[in-house]
Amino acid sequence: MGGAEQVAIHSLRAIVENGHQASLISERFDVATLENFLGCQGVLGKVDRLSFPVFNPFVRKGLLLYQQLYYFQRETRRILRDHRDFDLVLSTQDIGYVPSTNTRTIQYCYFPDYFAHVRDGQVSFWWNLYYSPARTYYHERVRHVNDFLSVSDYTGRFIRKVWGRESTTLYPPCPIEQYRSSGEDKKENLVITIGRIVPEKRMHDFLEIASGSPSFRFAIIGAVDGKNLQYYKSLKKKASSNVSFILSPLRGAKDVLRRGKVYVHCARNEQFGIAIVEAMAAGCVPVVHESGGPPEIVTGDVGFTWKNTDEAISHIANLFAHDSLRVELSKRALNRAAQFGSDAFESKILETLKKSVG
Repeated sequence: MGGAEQVAIHSLRAIVENGHQASLISERFDVATLENFLGCQGVLGKVDRLSFPVFNPFVRKGLLLYQQLYYFQRETRRILRDHRDFDLVLSTQDIGYVPSTNTRTIQYCYFPDYFAHVRDGQVSFWWNLYYSPARTYYHERVRHVNDFLSVSDYTGRFIRKVWGRESTTLYPPCPIEQYRSSGEDKKENLVITIGRIVPEKRMHDFLEIASGSPSFRFAIIGAVDGKNLQYYKSLKKKASSNVSFILSPLRGAKDVLRRGKVYVHCARNEQFGIAIVEAMAAGCVPVVHESGGPPEIVTGDVGFTWKNTDEAISHIANLFAHDSLRVELSKRALNRAAQFGSDAFESKILETLKKSVG
């Protein structure tokens, strides 16, 4: 129930609410849970759901990716074989799952090369060997796509570099209405970050920033799974006394977010950053790492970017020392967040689909 699911369900809502027919090809899932989580009640009742059983690997260890790719391709082909009257296929899953079909296909792309970390030599020889056929297969799928949509200009540049294809940037829908600020009267001297508690989100950088800002309170809102339990424990052990951990989905911690004055994003080279927009909608001034897609969200008139933790610490101190500046940036951030709302996305995706069909 992340960004890809939001893209899918808001695309479906745009299609059906404008008088067109839509089908959703997917694994079976609990409709009520998803609609409640994304705030899109009733949408899937207007959609022809072409579902198949949840993936269950033949072998629990080894070749999991290949089993999954084979299973999804087999099930999708079966459904498309029985339903040949589609005008358009919109894929919101990885490009590896794009079916072989004569129907015009659009791929919504989050990152063009899922296996870039292999090429960069950050894993072992055997891991590289394991991924090699999949990497080739992913690149082969490119020729089955007619048009690409990219989640950010940053991703678009990689699509051009890696696949030699052009794309149109369409920022994903962000549920800003769920987090709108209730006003300055409830704001506290609180700095927040949001995300899964995993090393790639660089929560350890957030702790370093908190340690260098002892006068303010800091909070991590996120979730931890079994694989990263040790990382979470190391963060808890390292954290200074001004840091709190709130293990909850963001929707369960909306009030905490609304009380925050500053939002810090530490991940490097993220393709977009929905959490940044959600925090801006809650009236937080964003202070994000100067890499990837986030600088496209955080323009100079709404917040700050940083390259090292000392810069982040300086930005936070400046915001708390000059409250009039923070209040003004907070208002601008809230207005900027509205440009990434679900209504804006739905209008643009519908326009894009109509152009593609002709």
